[in-house]
Amino acid sequence: MNYLQYIASMNYGNQPFSDIRFLLSGTDSAVRQVLGHHILTSAFNRHKTLFLVDNTQNHSELTNLGPYRVTNILNGDINLCEDLLEVFSLKGISRLRSLLMDLGFDSSRTMKVVRYLSFVRETENRLGNSGVLTADILMEYGGSTLVKWKLRQLVEAGKLSDHSYEYLLCRFAEVSSAAADFEMFLVLLEPFLHGTSQPTEGIAIRLPIGEFESDKPVQKMMSKLMMSFVNNNPDSCAILILDAGKGDRSEILDILMTLPITTNAYLLSNDAFSMDEENISILMNTFPVRIYSRHETMISCSKIESCCGYVDVVKRSYTTTIDKRLRANSAFDMLLGTNRTEAEMRNAPVREARYRREIINALRSGTAIIDCGGVQVLFQF
Repeated sequence: MNYLQYIASMNYGNQPFSDIRFLLSGTDSAVRQVLGHHILTSAFNRHKTLFLVDNTQNHSELTNLGPYRVTNILNGDINLCEDLLEVFSLKGISRLRSLLMDLGFDSSRTMKVVRYLSFVRETENRLGNSGVLTADILMEYGGSTLVKWKLRQLVEAGKLSDHSYEYLLCRFAEVSSAAADFEMFLVLLEPFLHGTSQPTEGIAIRLPIGEFESDKPVQKMMSKLMMSFVNNNPDSCAILILDAGKGDRSEILDILMTLPITTNAYLLSNDAFSMDEENISILMNTFPVRIYSRHETMISCSKIESCCGYVDVVKRSYTTTIDKRLRANSAFDMLLGTNRTEAEMRNAPVREARYRREIINALRSGTAIIDCGGVQVLFQF
């Protein structure tokens, strides 16, 4: 039986095997390659769009994504959220507000940006442009002079009265400062809004959040734009997270906590147990199948030892009592051993780790512990 057959035999409430989420923690590249190949093949055969969240600072070991065509989200080829600037619905407003607050806007200024976008949308509709708002259109409203020119066009075309002209100018004046601040951040949003194509099956979209380790707002922005698309298309997406196993991984945890229940997710980490206990609990609750290969730090090995549980072990002890009296040590007694008494004692059960941290630290290449269904088994991959 190989590891896939074993996991399938656990039968998670008749859940399809292809939908089971995996967590792999450890530095063994052989195990990572085997599991990575299975994940990619399974996702491609089920026509999933793959999001590769790369939280490493260099090229990961999964350089070959098999049948998938890889594209970097920063290239600007993929449009993750073409309606980001549309604020008609409460859901759209909430999405934009959340993104702006991650970029440093307070609640009041986010609402001013929403009002500014509503103003632009209304003006464009009056001008006969009902298309999706883009960064290029917003640049046409970059200042009071350009706004006056836009509104004057409407007055000359008879689509706007002088009274409405003054009213709209006052509306713009109220939000102009927030609009100017928002336009400064458009350069960060452009790679995600100018793409000519939507994510489709057969494409692996790489989000290099590890390259922006020192710029948390950019990491949060990429993650939230991805999750906005995933939440709208939960059944057609799969997320593969590559983690270097160090540093702050709040973006990964945010992704896992907002993940739709029907979206496939996989985490391949060099050391998932370098997080604190609260965050490790999130991982345990997200991934029903957990695989532990060799770990380099004994602290992480101790945490895995605890996750694997303990067993009751009964140990025996033996004692020998020798009779030193002369009459009990005749040649005949010494020959037959009747000058001594041996006793066997069964001690009270003691709890010992199922897999000690020393064993986890020294696992051979291609060997890992599968933790699923409350049972831990050592497998050769």
